Amino acid sequence: MSLPQFAQVLIVGAGPAGLCLALALQKQGCPHIVIVDAALQGQNTSRAAAVHAATVEALETIGVADALVQEGLKFKKTVVWSSTHELETASFEPLSKYTKYNYILGVPQHVTEMILNQTAQDRGISVHRPFKVVSIKPSADGSNLTNVFFENGHVLRARTVVGADGARSTIRQLANVGWADPSGEVNTNKKEEVLANMIVADITVTNPPPFPRDSLNLALSANNVVLWVPLPGSSYAEMNVPQGEAVFRIATGIPQERGQPPPAPDTAYIQDLLDNWGPNKVLPLDTPRVEVTRTLWSSRFRTHSAVADSFFAHVPAEGGEGGGPIMLVGDAAHIHPPMGGQGMNLGIRDAIKLAPAVAEFVRAATSSPDTASEDLEKPLAEWAAERREKALTVIGLVKQIQGLMSMPNERQYALGFIPYNAAWIRDTLMGFAMKFESVKANGAYRVSGLGNP
Repeated sequence: MSLPQFAQVLIVGAGPAGLCLALALQKQGCPHIVIVDAALQGQNTSRAAAVHAATVEALETIGVADALVQEGLKFKKTVVWSSTHELETASFEPLSKYTKYNYILGVPQHVTEMILNQTAQDRGISVHRPFKVVSIKPSADGSNLTNVFFENGHVLRARTVVGADGARSTIRQLANVGWADPSGEVNTNKKEEVLANMIVADITVTNPPPFPRDSLNLALSANNVVLWVPLPGSSYAEMNVPQGEAVFRIATGIPQERGQPPPAPDTAYIQDLLDNWGPNKVLPLDTPRVEVTRTLWSSRFRTHSAVADSFFAHVPAEGGEGGGPIMLVGDAAHIHPPMGGQGMNLGIRDAIKLAPAVAEFVRAATSSPDTASEDLEKPLAEWAAERREKALTVIGLVKQIQGLMSMPNERQYALGFIPYNAAWIRDTLMGFAMKFESVKANGAYRVSGLGNP
């Protein structure tokens, strides 16, 4: 499929954020939308497995929520398991005061993308693949357009370019937008930072642990944590997973002494991790060993946070900037550790909320081309400032969660002589706090995104 010569909006990246933006722009009546992706269909990785209430509400506005809810599992609580207790840390039922989606929806990212792709196709939106952007320059004719150069030599003129192309965003780099941890922290991967390197996998098992099917479960053992989440077996029907067979998403830290995990951990590697830190470490001794039978998908990653200096920029040019606006959404704008399952959710909400601002800009720019650029672009600047603040809020929340989960379960000394165990203190305080339903409800509200949509 060949690319056109012009687009009012060029979206670079056809992951969840890019697809949601295209669908939302179409709903706004914005013409000449082009979406490209450097990867062939099916080459995008899948990490997210949770869709939060605020995100489902956003997806409802573009007519995708019902299909997604039908494919997912509904989690009503999060439960932390240790060798001494079972502790419910968040309860989503009370969210019914604010939303009809009073749960976390469990659905792997590749299913979310499949639904979004099918919806886009049904509505006449085509994704152009594989088209790789290699350069962007202001149009030389003073038209406030951006010339976008592709690897195959094609040049497309765009009024607006949106980078939805992931954490290593080409668009962000070409626009010279800074990228750093907002608090200036560097992940040093010290021994106690066991969650600095993690693996994530979708697996099938024999003897699944007796965890509730309606909860997100965390097995908290000595100096590590294993996330254990049931997923709908239909998510992997194409890999001959029988209908009704349970699939589980797991994620866990890799202690420094084990070195770097392999890029795609195999079944034996995952089994070893579960034997050392998995459900059997927090369940009664007579619990049958959880055995991994198949690894359907796996990956490794380093956990760190970063945010773009601005989600709104222009193309660098001699003597300043030029061309049309450059916008950043999703992982191109912000990344953070996976605790709380916030990444894809925030990116989807970025995109859907960007659509009205872009549509307003396009209408104004085409109907009143002589208006000052600063006035035309005001909706975009306001969106960018608001979404960056929301990203900073999420990064702060995720760092809090990671800090709690990473506390070392060992004796340490304050002032050199006062012994303490940070994990024991955490568990004791959490055990007391979680006696109050309001505390669990507040935790669910913060994670849901309803207070920071």
